Amino acid sequence: MEETRTRWGVIFAALAMGVVAALHIGKVPPALPTLRADLGLGLVGGGFVLSMFSGLGMVLGLVTGGVADRIGRRRMTLAGYSLLVAGGALGAIATDLPVMLTSRALEGLGFMAVGVTMPGIVSEAASARDRPLALGLWSVFTPLGFAIALLSAPLALAVMDWRALWLGLAGLSALTLLALRPMLPLPAASAPATRSGFGQRLSDVLARPRLWLIAATFGAYAFQWVTLMAWLPTYLVDGLGFALAPASAVTALIVVVNVPGNIGAGALMRAGWPPRRIIGIGSTVMGITAAALFLGPEFGAAAGIGLCLLFSVAGGGIPAALFAQIPQASPSASHAGQANGMLMQGSATGQFLGPPLIGAAVTATGGDWSGAALLTALLARPMR
Repeated sequence: MEETRTRWGVIFAALAMGVVAALHIGKVPPALPTLRADLGLGLVGGGFVLSMFSGLGMVLGLVTGGVADRIGRRRMTLAGYSLLVAGGALGAIATDLPVMLTSRALEGLGFMAVGVTMPGIVSEAASARDRPLALGLWSVFTPLGFAIALLSAPLALAVMDWRALWLGLAGLSALTLLALRPMLPLPAASAPATRSGFGQRLSDVLARPRLWLIAATFGAYAFQWVTLMAWLPTYLVDGLGFALAPASAVTALIVVVNVPGNIGAGALMRAGWPPRRIIGIGSTVMGITAAALFLGPEFGAAAGIGLCLLFSVAGGGIPAALFAQIPQASPSASHAGQANGMLMQGSATGQFLGPPLIGAAVTATGGDWSGAALLTALLARPMR
């Protein structure tokens, strides 16, 4: 029987929708100094603005995945993008921390809906041979969207305030949905894959120890990578003496080098490398470089940037290796949404806890960034 051909148009449409969703993560770090001043927030409050994006995803990843399995992926995509638009619009009119956190929670839930839906679409659109590469390509959506936002947000903020930026990205999300929704496949990818109840599918997924391990590993990775990238402009300004614009540009460069790691991991798995090897190497390098960065600011700006680049490119293979394991770790293809939801829930937990905990650790050490070293090193554990 002839192998199904890979539908690269569907895969790139899914990637584009993921990238636009990820812009809503990357818009915050460059805007955080003026946003904090406007809303009167400290470091911890600013940390929660960064992390609340993941707050609902931390507890609703499995539920979101189950809903995607039930109502279909096209409808879930529409719901996710609607939440991104609504959250961005609400954030643009926020005048205090509670409203801003509510808007970020809505955006985060929309991002979660896209995150649990698209891997199934990518997996179904790829042939068995191309699937690891396709999922590795899909996994670049977060760093690529993050980097684009970090590069473009400072330019936008030079001519508009952060509220206009929020509205602009909400509008872009709406246009993206209208433009790319027709690319998403109608048949199997949009139909509910099973008639079994939500509770039974949830039980099936939770009974898989491998899925728990994959989710926990993604959580540890997200704690380290997303937290460092979120706070990096602030660290470069406060710890290494950068101006804000160069700090944002350097952060974007460090974020974008994560992309070759994602794609390279997909190519290595396609060539036969086991995912555990990729995760083990990435986790070890991330732990060492993060500890060196926060414990040794006296190394200077060049060494600090070099450590960050190595941290990001080495860690890039971890998401690709984790996404690639979901089809085999899931009870069946009909559990794909909830299995991906469990993976994204682990990621959201790490993203939610990381920024405020790092902010609190640095505050507790009187603004000394060495307080962040222990937390990041503890999370750098290879998958067993």
